[in-house]
Amino acid sequence: MGESFDMVTKCMSFTLNEQFMEKFVEPGNHNSGIDLLRTYLWRCQFLLPFVSLGLMCFGALIGLCACICRSLYPTIATGILHLLAEI
Repeated sequence: MGESFDMVTKCMSFTLNEQFMEKFVEPGNHNSGIDLLRTYLWRCQFLLPFVSLGLMCFGALIGLCACICRSLYPTIATGILHLLAEI
């Protein structure tokens, strides 16, 4: 009738050093070549939250200055930085 596809998920924990190692086209086969897209996407998932946090903190400082100066332009800059941090 139909084929049955059983999928097994295996959870593994990695050290911080192992998180930044190269990912291969065929996992476990070091002769298959480095998959650059997977490698850099994997690395970005650890770095981009810190960039987002930095943008949020910078936006908060500009927002504080906007409150003190009672000016519209720093308020607009704060909104833009918060939108960039959310993307």
